[in-house]
Amino acid sequence: MGVFALTAAGCGSGPEETAATGARETSFADIRSEARGQTVRWWMYGGDDRINAYVDERVKPAAERLGVKLERVPISDTTDAVQRVVAERRAGKDSGGAVDLIWINGENFAAGKQAGLWLEDWSEDLANSRYVDFSDPSISKDFQVPIEGQEAPWSRAALIYASDERRVSRPPRDLDALLTWARKHPGRFTYPAPPDFTGSAFVRQVVQAKGEDEAFAYLRQLKPLQYRRGRVLPKSEAELNRLFANDEVDFAMSYEPNFIATAVRRGQFPRSARPFVLSEGTLTNVSYVTIPANAAHRAGAQVVADLLLSPELQAVKADPEGLGIPSVLDMDRLPADMRKRFSALSSSPYRLDDLGRPLSELPAGRIAPLEERWKREVLR
Repeated sequence: MGVFALTAAGCGSGPEETAATGARETSFADIRSEARGQTVRWWMYGGDDRINAYVDERVKPAAERLGVKLERVPISDTTDAVQRVVAERRAGKDSGGAVDLIWINGENFAAGKQAGLWLEDWSEDLANSRYVDFSDPSISKDFQVPIEGQEAPWSRAALIYASDERRVSRPPRDLDALLTWARKHPGRFTYPAPPDFTGSAFVRQVVQAKGEDEAFAYLRQLKPLQYRRGRVLPKSEAELNRLFANDEVDFAMSYEPNFIATAVRRGQFPRSARPFVLSEGTLTNVSYVTIPANAAHRAGAQVVADLLLSPELQAVKADPEGLGIPSVLDMDRLPADMRKRFSALSSSPYRLDDLGRPLSELPAGRIAPLEERWKREVLR
């Protein structure tokens, strides 16, 4: 996703928590009432057919039952939505904006927050926010930027690796082992070239694990050992997946934890493909939605954001037979029946139940400089 550069212009609860929950319900009932009859335009990345189907087949009908019409506005880059909000702001359009809800990435959220583009103090007042632990740093900060009520979480992600157990019985479990493996098997490893999201994530994981200078020394050592001696890198995760599927490289990677199951189901990966993570830690991320301050249908947008946090829809999204995307909900806060439903989700050899030690994302402001340094020192 691109970045638009901006300049600034529950169970076991005590009495206090129960009272707060009741007040939240009462308050949010007013939001639901205001939202009836509204049409919410959700600008979101449209390149994932599975997520599009989830929104169309699950979220839309749930919104309709609450009297809210949801329109999915597919975009190829989050910047498109942010640019529209910025253009409206520059035109003096402080209300009635065309963008009601955005699936936002960390860099654009940070830039928009600095410019005052987002609606404030709403996400922790959603009815289903009772199931979210907003004190969890992985939730309360988006690429290390405090969300401060300006966006609501809806999905988790983690950088997962794939190998074919018929070709690699014991994949390397840490970065040093990966370098050693690459020396013994030159040309059998690669990663997408940043600024591809997955390739950039791999670089960030190395930086998080080793520190920036040591990380770039590592990446320079790795490059001549890569596919085609590192002279040609995949341009996207999809291209890397094709190389893996065609037995040209031995590993694939994705920030989508269920990507192996999906590829096997589609016949793209062999049934012998298996997931693994690195012992230094797993780069993790949370996906959020935000509401522009000038949105025409702010109440409706909050209702949709609340639905995205409903335990029922989160469970549907987490099912490995479907999307297999980990929930952002705190299981300890859920009613017993919903905890049981999550625990009963089928296991799969193509999906990890334990994602390892989480590594938080770097601050949003560091990503572009790291990608530029990668171009200078590694790509050259």
